[in-house]
Amino acid sequence: MSSLSTMNTQVSKHPIKKSRKKSTKPTDPIEIPTQQVLAKKPEDILKILDTYGVAVIALTCNKKELHSAIENTEFYTTANAMYKEEFKVTEPTMEEKLNPAKYKKRKAGDDAQGMLHQYGTPAHTLLQNNSTLRQVMTTLYGGNNYYLPNRLRKCTKFKNEPKTLHIEAHELFKVNKAGEIELIPGEIANIVGLAGIRRFGFWDLNGADLKPLKDYHAEHGSEFTLINPDYMHQHYPNRRRMINVDCRDTPHLIMWRESNPHEISHSPSLSLFISPVKKFNNTKISRVTSYQPLEYLGLTYHESDMLGLCYNMGGYEWPSGKKLYQFCHHRAYNHFMKKVKPYYFNKSGKFQQRLITTGKVDQHTAEYQAKLKELGIELPKVAFHKDTPNFVVDITKLPSKILYDYGFIPIKNEANRATAENSKKPASKIISAGHLH
Repeated sequence: MSSLSTMNTQVSKHPIKKSRKKSTKPTDPIEIPTQQVLAKKPEDILKILDTYGVAVIALTCNKKELHSAIENTEFYTTANAMYKEEFKVTEPTMEEKLNPAKYKKRKAGDDAQGMLHQYGTPAHTLLQNNSTLRQVMTTLYGGNNYYLPNRLRKCTKFKNEPKTLHIEAHELFKVNKAGEIELIPGEIANIVGLAGIRRFGFWDLNGADLKPLKDYHAEHGSEFTLINPDYMHQHYPNRRRMINVDCRDTPHLIMWRESNPHEISHSPSLSLFISPVKKFNNTKISRVTSYQPLEYLGLTYHESDMLGLCYNMGGYEWPSGKKLYQFCHHRAYNHFMKKVKPYYFNKSGKFQQRLITTGKVDQHTAEYQAKLKELGIELPKVAFHKDTPNFVVDITKLPSKILYDYGFIPIKNEANRATAENSKKPASKIISAGHLH
Protein backbone atom coordinates (compact mmCIF):
# COMPACT_ATOMS: atom_id res chain seq x y z
CA MET A 1 0.00 0.00 0.00
CA SER A 2 1.11 3.53 -0.73
CA SER A 3 2.34 5.86 1.99
CA LEU A 4 0.84 9.30 2.25
CA SER A 5 2.70 12.18 0.69
CA THR A 6 3.78 14.96 3.04
CA MET A 7 3.59 17.67 0.37
CA ASN A 8 1.43 20.64 1.36
CA THR A 9 -1.14 21.89 -1.16
CA GLN A 10 -4.23 24.05 -0.91
CA VAL A 11 -7.63 22.51 -1.57
CA SER A 12 -9.40 25.85 -1.92
CA LYS A 13 -8.53 28.94 -3.89
CA HIS A 14 -8.88 30.82 -0.59
CA PRO A 15 -5.95 30.48 1.86
CA ILE A 16 -6.55 28.65 5.11
CA LYS A 17 -5.49 30.78 8.05
CA LYS A 18 -4.04 28.77 10.90
CA SER A 19 -2.70 29.64 14.30
CA ARG A 20 0.90 30.80 14.30
CA LYS A 21 3.43 28.49 15.89
CA LYS A 22 6.80 29.51 17.23
CA SER A 23 8.41 26.25 16.11
CA THR A 24 7.55 22.86 14.68
CA LYS A 25 8.23 19.84 16.86
CA PRO A 26 9.19 16.44 15.43
CA THR A 27 6.08 15.04 17.13
CA ASP A 28 3.70 17.50 15.41
CA PRO A 29 1.39 16.01 12.77
CA ILE A 30 2.41 16.43 9.15
CA GLU A 31 -0.30 17.95 7.01
CA ILE A 32 -1.02 16.03 3.83
CA PRO A 33 -3.12 17.29 0.90
CA THR A 34 -6.80 16.50 1.08
CA GLN A 35 -6.71 15.62 -2.63
CA GLN A 36 -4.72 12.52 -1.76
CA VAL A 37 -7.65 10.99 0.12
CA LEU A 38 -10.43 12.71 -1.82
CA ALA A 39 -12.84 10.41 -3.66
CA LYS A 40 -14.34 11.70 -6.91
CA LYS A 41 -17.24 9.25 -6.69
CA PRO A 42 -18.65 6.90 -4.01
CA GLU A 43 -17.22 3.82 -5.76
CA ASP A 44 -13.67 5.12 -5.05
CA ILE A 45 -14.09 5.34 -1.29
CA LEU A 46 -13.34 1.76 -0.25
CA LYS A 47 -10.11 1.68 -2.24
CA ILE A 48 -8.95 4.91 -0.61
CA LEU A 49 -9.95 3.65 2.85
CA ASP A 50 -8.08 0.39 2.28
CA THR A 51 -5.01 2.34 1.22
CA TYR A 52 -4.90 5.15 3.76
CA GLY A 53 -7.51 4.39 6.43
CA VAL A 54 -9.16 7.78 5.75
CA ALA A 55 -11.29 9.03 2.84
CA VAL A 56 -13.12 12.25 2.01
CA ILE A 57 -15.85 13.07 -0.50
CA ALA A 58 -17.52 16.38 -1.34
CA LEU A 59 -21.27 16.64 -0.71
CA THR A 60 -22.25 19.09 -3.41
CA CYS A 61 -25.30 21.15 -2.43
CA ASN A 62 -27.27 24.01 -3.85
CA LYS A 63 -25.56 26.90 -2.06
CA LYS A 64 -28.79 28.81 -1.51
CA GLU A 65 -30.45 25.75 0.03
CA LEU A 66 -27.36 25.05 2.14
CA HIS A 67 -27.22 28.56 3.57
CA SER A 68 -30.97 28.51 4.20
CA ALA A 69 -30.66 25.21 6.11
CA ILE A 70 -27.75 26.51 8.19
CA GLU A 71 -29.51 29.81 8.86
CA ASN A 72 -32.68 28.01 9.99
CA THR A 73 -30.75 25.61 12.23
CA GLU A 74 -30.95 26.99 15.74
CA PHE A 75 -28.27 25.98 18.22
CA TYR A 76 -29.93 26.77 21.54
CA THR A 77 -33.66 26.06 21.11
CA THR A 78 -33.71 23.52 23.92
CA ALA A 79 -31.52 25.50 26.32
CA ASN A 80 -33.47 28.72 25.79
CA ALA A 81 -36.79 26.93 26.22
CA MET A 82 -35.61 25.75 29.62
CA TYR A 83 -33.91 28.95 30.78
CA LYS A 84 -35.51 31.77 32.67
CA GLU A 85 -35.81 34.93 30.57
CA GLU A 86 -32.72 36.63 32.02
CA PHE A 87 -30.46 33.68 31.21
CA LYS A 88 -31.43 33.05 27.59
CA VAL A 89 -28.56 33.13 25.09
CA THR A 90 -28.53 34.67 21.64
CA GLU A 91 -28.50 32.47 18.56
CA PRO A 92 -25.31 32.76 16.48
CA THR A 93 -25.20 34.97 13.42
CA MET A 94 -24.66 33.50 9.97
CA GLU A 95 -21.14 34.90 10.07
CA GLU A 96 -20.45 32.90 13.23
CA LYS A 97 -21.96 29.74 11.74
CA LEU A 98 -20.06 29.97 8.45
CA ASN A 99 -16.83 31.21 10.03
CA PRO A 100 -16.65 29.59 13.48
CA ALA A 101 -13.31 31.28 14.18
CA LYS A 102 -15.46 34.33 14.98
CA TYR A 103 -17.89 32.39 17.18
CA LYS A 104 -18.65 34.07 20.51
CA LYS A 105 -18.92 31.95 23.64
CA ARG A 106 -22.38 31.28 25.08
CA LYS A 107 -23.25 30.16 28.58
CA ALA A 108 -25.27 27.13 27.58
CA GLY A 109 -24.75 23.46 28.45
CA ASP A 110 -21.81 21.94 26.64
CA ASP A 111 -21.06 25.05 24.60
CA ALA A 112 -17.51 25.22 25.97
CA GLN A 113 -16.91 21.67 24.70
CA GLY A 114 -18.46 22.56 21.34
CA MET A 115 -21.40 20.17 21.52
CA LEU A 116 -24.73 21.54 20.30
CA HIS A 117 -27.72 19.61 21.61
CA GLN A 118 -30.03 20.05 18.63
CA TYR A 119 -31.32 17.03 16.69
CA GLY A 120 -33.03 16.57 13.34
CA THR A 121 -32.25 20.17 12.37
CA PRO A 122 -32.74 21.62 8.87
CA ALA A 123 -29.01 21.11 8.32
CA HIS A 124 -29.31 17.41 9.24
CA THR A 125 -32.29 17.05 6.90
CA LEU A 126 -30.53 18.67 3.95
CA LEU A 127 -27.31 16.64 4.30
CA GLN A 128 -29.03 13.36 5.14
CA ASN A 129 -31.12 13.85 2.00
CA ASN A 130 -28.03 14.60 -0.11
CA SER A 131 -27.81 12.19 -3.06
CA THR A 132 -24.03 11.71 -2.76
CA LEU A 133 -24.22 10.97 0.95
CA ARG A 134 -26.97 8.41 0.39
CA GLN A 135 -24.96 6.74 -2.39
CA VAL A 136 -21.97 6.57 -0.04
CA MET A 137 -24.07 4.98 2.71
CA THR A 138 -25.30 2.38 0.24
CA THR A 139 -21.74 1.70 -0.93
CA LEU A 140 -20.45 1.31 2.62
CA TYR A 141 -23.37 -0.34 4.39
CA GLY A 142 -25.77 -1.66 1.74
CA GLY A 143 -29.23 -0.32 0.89
CA ASN A 144 -32.34 0.47 2.95
CA ASN A 145 -30.52 2.11 5.83
CA TYR A 146 -32.29 3.91 8.64
CA TYR A 147 -30.97 6.70 10.81
CA LEU A 148 -30.85 7.73 14.45
CA PRO A 149 -31.00 11.39 15.49
CA ASN A 150 -27.68 13.00 16.32
CA ARG A 151 -26.32 16.42 17.13
CA LEU A 152 -23.86 19.06 15.93
CA ARG A 153 -20.41 20.20 16.97
CA LYS A 154 -18.70 23.55 16.57
CA CYS A 155 -15.03 24.37 17.13
CA THR A 156 -13.42 27.79 17.07
CA LYS A 157 -9.65 27.18 17.07
CA PHE A 158 -7.01 24.92 15.54
CA LYS A 159 -5.75 22.48 18.14
CA ASN A 160 -4.42 18.93 18.08
CA GLU A 161 -5.06 16.50 20.93
CA PRO A 162 -2.32 13.85 20.88
CA LYS A 163 -3.55 12.23 24.10
CA THR A 164 -6.88 11.36 22.44
CA LEU A 165 -5.13 8.91 20.09
CA HIS A 166 -7.13 5.68 20.01
CA ILE A 167 -8.30 2.66 18.06
CA GLU A 168 -11.68 0.96 18.25
CA ALA A 169 -12.25 -2.65 17.24
CA HIS A 170 -13.04 -6.10 18.64
CA GLU A 171 -10.28 -7.63 16.51
CA LEU A 172 -7.38 -5.58 15.19
CA PHE A 173 -4.69 -7.80 13.72
CA LYS A 174 -4.22 -10.72 11.37
CA VAL A 175 -1.20 -12.50 9.89
CA ASN A 176 -1.06 -12.78 6.11
CA LYS A 177 0.35 -15.66 4.06
CA ALA A 178 3.80 -14.07 4.12
CA GLY A 179 3.75 -14.09 7.91
CA GLU A 180 3.36 -10.30 8.13
CA ILE A 181 1.08 -8.61 10.70
CA GLU A 182 -1.72 -6.57 9.13
CA LEU A 183 -4.52 -4.41 10.48
CA ILE A 184 -7.93 -5.97 9.95
CA PRO A 185 -10.03 -3.48 7.95
CA GLY A 186 -12.06 -1.88 10.71
CA GLU A 187 -15.60 -0.63 10.83
CA ILE A 188 -16.17 2.68 9.09
CA ALA A 189 -17.17 5.84 10.96
CA ASN A 190 -18.04 9.20 9.47
CA ILE A 191 -18.61 12.88 10.16
CA VAL A 192 -19.85 15.74 7.97
CA GLY A 193 -17.82 18.93 7.82
CA LEU A 194 -20.58 21.48 7.26
CA ALA A 195 -18.72 24.79 7.32
CA GLY A 196 -15.24 26.14 8.00
CA ILE A 197 -12.06 24.04 7.97
CA ARG A 198 -12.54 20.51 9.33
CA ARG A 199 -9.36 18.90 10.65
CA PHE A 200 -8.90 15.17 11.13
CA GLY A 201 -5.82 13.59 12.76
CA PHE A 202 -4.56 10.05 12.22
CA TRP A 203 -1.43 7.93 11.85
CA ASP A 204 -0.16 6.56 8.54
CA LEU A 205 0.94 2.98 9.23
CA ASN A 206 1.13 1.82 5.62
CA GLY A 207 4.20 -0.36 5.15
CA ALA A 208 5.12 -0.17 8.85
CA ASP A 209 6.00 -3.09 11.11
CA LEU A 210 2.85 -3.51 13.20
CA LYS A 211 4.38 -5.75 15.85
CA PRO A 212 4.98 -2.89 18.34
CA LEU A 213 1.34 -1.78 18.02
CA LYS A 214 0.17 -5.38 18.36
CA ASP A 215 2.30 -5.80 21.50
CA TYR A 216 0.90 -2.57 22.97
CA HIS A 217 -2.65 -3.68 22.30
CA ALA A 218 -2.00 -7.10 23.82
CA GLU A 219 -0.91 -5.41 27.06
CA HIS A 220 -3.29 -2.42 27.22
CA GLY A 221 -6.01 -3.07 24.69
CA SER A 222 -9.76 -3.43 24.78
CA GLU A 223 -12.59 -2.63 22.37
CA PHE A 224 -11.65 1.05 22.83
CA THR A 225 -7.91 1.54 23.34
CA LEU A 226 -6.17 4.82 24.14
CA ILE A 227 -2.60 4.75 22.83
CA ASN A 228 0.31 6.54 24.48
CA PRO A 229 1.53 8.97 21.78
CA ASP A 230 5.11 8.74 23.10
CA TYR A 231 5.03 5.01 22.36
CA MET A 232 3.83 5.70 18.82
CA HIS A 233 6.51 8.32 18.19
CA GLN A 234 9.13 5.90 19.48
CA HIS A 235 8.09 3.06 17.17
CA TYR A 236 6.48 5.00 14.30
CA PRO A 237 8.37 8.31 13.98
CA ASN A 238 7.17 10.87 11.41
CA ARG A 239 3.92 9.00 10.74
CA ARG A 240 1.51 11.32 12.54
CA ARG A 241 -0.72 12.98 9.93
CA MET A 242 -3.57 15.47 9.62
CA ILE A 243 -5.83 16.75 6.89
CA ASN A 244 -7.53 20.15 6.88
CA VAL A 245 -10.65 19.72 4.78
CA ASP A 246 -11.94 22.98 3.34
CA CYS A 247 -15.72 23.01 3.86
CA ARG A 248 -16.19 26.75 3.34
CA ASP A 249 -17.80 26.36 -0.06
CA THR A 250 -18.95 22.73 0.03
CA PRO A 251 -19.67 20.30 2.90
CA HIS A 252 -17.51 17.16 2.94
CA LEU A 253 -18.04 13.69 4.39
CA ILE A 254 -14.96 12.40 6.25
CA MET A 255 -14.74 8.63 6.76
CA TRP A 256 -12.18 6.49 8.54
CA ARG A 257 -11.45 2.93 9.58
CA GLU A 258 -11.86 2.56 13.32
CA SER A 259 -8.90 0.16 13.41
CA ASN A 260 -6.60 2.90 12.10
CA PRO A 261 -5.11 4.97 14.97
CA HIS A 262 -6.78 8.40 14.99
CA GLU A 263 -7.27 11.46 17.18
CA ILE A 264 -9.89 14.02 18.11
CA SER A 265 -8.88 17.28 16.41
CA HIS A 266 -10.08 20.85 16.67
CA SER A 267 -10.41 23.48 13.97
CA PRO A 268 -12.73 26.43 13.23
CA SER A 269 -15.60 24.40 11.83
CA LEU A 270 -19.22 23.37 12.11
CA SER A 271 -19.88 19.63 11.88
CA LEU A 272 -22.86 17.34 12.14
CA PHE A 273 -23.16 13.65 12.87
CA ILE A 274 -25.05 11.19 10.66
CA SER A 275 -25.89 7.83 12.26
CA PRO A 276 -27.10 5.03 9.97
CA VAL A 277 -28.51 1.80 11.40
CA LYS A 278 -30.04 -1.37 9.97
CA LYS A 279 -32.81 -1.64 12.56
CA PHE A 280 -34.30 0.33 15.41
CA ASN A 281 -34.01 -0.52 19.09
CA ASN A 282 -37.46 -1.51 20.37
CA THR A 283 -36.37 -2.13 23.96
CA LYS A 284 -38.87 -0.71 26.45
CA ILE A 285 -37.76 2.16 28.71
CA SER A 286 -38.48 1.12 32.30
CA ARG A 287 -36.96 4.15 34.06
CA VAL A 288 -35.65 7.61 33.21
CA THR A 289 -32.85 9.58 34.84
CA SER A 290 -33.09 13.25 35.73
CA TYR A 291 -31.65 14.25 32.35
CA GLN A 292 -34.07 12.17 30.25
CA PRO A 293 -37.57 13.49 29.49
CA LEU A 294 -40.20 12.06 31.82
CA GLU A 295 -42.46 11.55 28.78
CA TYR A 296 -40.13 8.79 27.54
CA LEU A 297 -41.06 6.42 30.35
CA GLY A 298 -42.79 3.34 28.93
CA LEU A 299 -41.78 4.06 25.32
CA THR A 300 -39.28 2.06 23.29
CA TYR A 301 -35.87 3.58 22.56
CA HIS A 302 -37.01 4.06 18.96
CA GLU A 303 -40.25 5.78 20.00
CA SER A 304 -38.27 8.15 22.22
CA ASP A 305 -36.11 9.07 19.21
CA MET A 306 -39.19 9.89 17.14
CA LEU A 307 -40.89 11.86 19.90
CA GLY A 308 -37.69 13.78 20.65
CA LEU A 309 -37.27 14.72 16.99
CA CYS A 310 -40.66 16.47 17.13
CA TYR A 311 -38.94 18.93 19.50
CA ASN A 312 -35.43 18.99 17.96
CA MET A 313 -34.43 16.96 21.02
CA GLY A 314 -32.62 13.67 21.34
CA GLY A 315 -34.09 10.35 22.40
CA TYR A 316 -33.39 8.15 25.41
CA GLU A 317 -29.78 7.51 24.46
CA TRP A 318 -27.17 8.56 21.92
CA PRO A 319 -26.48 6.28 18.96
CA SER A 320 -23.31 5.23 20.84
CA GLY A 321 -25.52 3.61 23.50
CA LYS A 322 -24.72 6.14 26.23
CA LYS A 323 -27.56 7.87 28.07
CA LEU A 324 -28.33 11.18 26.42
CA TYR A 325 -28.60 14.49 28.25
CA GLN A 326 -30.54 17.24 26.50
CA PHE A 327 -28.75 20.43 27.48
CA CYS A 328 -26.03 19.87 30.10
CA HIS A 329 -24.16 17.06 31.81
CA HIS A 330 -25.41 16.16 35.28
CA ARG A 331 -22.00 17.13 36.70
CA ALA A 332 -22.80 20.73 35.68
CA TYR A 333 -26.16 20.85 37.48
CA ASN A 334 -24.88 23.13 40.25
CA HIS A 335 -23.92 25.72 37.66
CA PHE A 336 -27.00 25.59 35.43
CA MET A 337 -29.94 24.72 37.68
CA LYS A 338 -30.33 28.28 38.95
CA LYS A 339 -31.04 29.31 35.33
CA VAL A 340 -33.76 26.72 34.70
CA LYS A 341 -37.53 27.36 34.88
CA PRO A 342 -39.53 25.75 37.76
CA TYR A 343 -41.40 23.58 35.20
CA TYR A 344 -38.32 21.35 34.97
CA PHE A 345 -38.25 20.51 38.69
CA ASN A 346 -40.32 17.80 40.35
CA LYS A 347 -42.35 18.06 43.56
CA SER A 348 -39.23 17.27 45.59
CA GLY A 349 -37.45 20.26 44.08
CA LYS A 350 -35.09 18.12 42.01
CA PHE A 351 -34.41 18.65 38.33
CA GLN A 352 -36.37 16.43 35.93
CA GLN A 353 -35.99 16.84 32.19
CA ARG A 354 -39.24 17.32 30.27
CA LEU A 355 -40.11 17.96 26.64
CA ILE A 356 -39.79 21.68 25.96
CA THR A 357 -42.92 23.84 25.88
CA THR A 358 -42.16 26.47 23.21
CA GLY A 359 -43.62 24.60 20.22
CA LYS A 360 -46.31 26.11 18.00
CA VAL A 361 -47.35 23.01 16.05
CA ASP A 362 -50.50 21.69 17.72
CA GLN A 363 -50.49 17.94 17.14
CA HIS A 364 -53.58 17.54 19.35
CA THR A 365 -56.01 18.78 16.67
CA ALA A 366 -58.03 16.40 14.51
CA GLU A 367 -56.80 18.26 11.43
CA TYR A 368 -53.13 17.64 12.21
CA GLN A 369 -53.69 14.02 13.14
CA ALA A 370 -55.49 13.53 9.82
CA LYS A 371 -52.37 14.82 8.02
CA LEU A 372 -50.23 12.33 9.93
CA LYS A 373 -52.57 9.48 8.99
CA GLU A 374 -52.60 10.51 5.33
CA LEU A 375 -48.79 10.38 5.23
CA GLY A 376 -48.68 7.02 7.07
CA ILE A 377 -46.92 8.54 10.08
CA GLU A 378 -47.36 6.70 13.37
CA LEU A 379 -46.36 8.13 16.73
CA PRO A 380 -46.67 6.80 20.30
CA LYS A 381 -49.93 7.74 22.05
CA VAL A 382 -48.15 10.00 24.52
CA ALA A 383 -47.48 12.42 21.64
CA PHE A 384 -51.18 13.31 21.67
CA HIS A 385 -51.77 13.36 25.42
CA LYS A 386 -53.37 16.62 26.52
CA ASP A 387 -50.39 17.41 28.79
CA THR A 388 -47.78 16.77 26.09
CA PRO A 389 -46.44 20.11 24.78
CA ASN A 390 -47.02 21.25 21.21
CA PHE A 391 -44.46 20.08 18.66
CA VAL A 392 -41.55 22.35 17.80
CA VAL A 393 -41.13 20.66 14.41
CA ASP A 394 -43.90 20.17 11.85
CA ILE A 395 -42.91 16.65 10.83
CA THR A 396 -45.56 16.58 8.08
CA LYS A 397 -43.30 18.95 6.12
CA LEU A 398 -40.24 16.69 6.26
CA PRO A 399 -39.15 14.98 2.99
CA SER A 400 -40.56 11.48 2.61
CA LYS A 401 -37.05 9.98 2.65
CA ILE A 402 -36.41 11.52 6.05
CA LEU A 403 -39.74 10.24 7.40
CA TYR A 404 -38.72 6.72 6.40
CA ASP A 405 -35.15 7.25 7.62
CA TYR A 406 -36.28 7.97 11.18
CA GLY A 407 -39.08 5.41 11.18
CA PHE A 408 -41.97 7.89 11.34
CA ILE A 409 -43.47 5.77 8.58
CA PRO A 410 -43.19 2.33 10.17
CA ILE A 411 -40.96 -0.42 8.89
CA LYS A 412 -44.03 -2.64 8.43
CA ASN A 413 -44.84 -0.44 5.43
CA GLU A 414 -41.41 -1.10 3.92
CA ALA A 415 -42.96 -2.60 0.79
CA ASN A 416 -44.41 0.84 0.04
CA ARG A 417 -41.10 2.66 0.48
CA ALA A 418 -40.83 4.21 -2.97
CA THR A 419 -37.69 6.13 -2.02
CA ALA A 420 -35.64 3.14 -0.85
CA GLU A 421 -32.12 2.88 -2.25
CA ASN A 422 -31.08 -0.25 -4.15
CA SER A 423 -29.88 -3.01 -1.86
CA LYS A 424 -26.25 -4.04 -2.04
CA LYS A 425 -24.11 -6.29 0.09
CA PRO A 426 -22.74 -4.04 2.88
CA ALA A 427 -19.01 -3.39 2.77
CA SER A 428 -18.82 -2.68 6.47
CA LYS A 429 -20.80 -3.14 9.64
CA ILE A 430 -22.72 0.05 10.35
CA ILE A 431 -21.26 2.51 12.82
CA SER A 432 -24.19 4.40 14.29
CA ALA A 433 -22.39 6.19 17.08
CA GLY A 434 -21.84 9.42 15.20
CA HIS A 435 -18.37 9.49 16.69
CA LEU A 436 -17.62 12.86 18.20
CA HIS A 437 -14.25 13.45 16.60
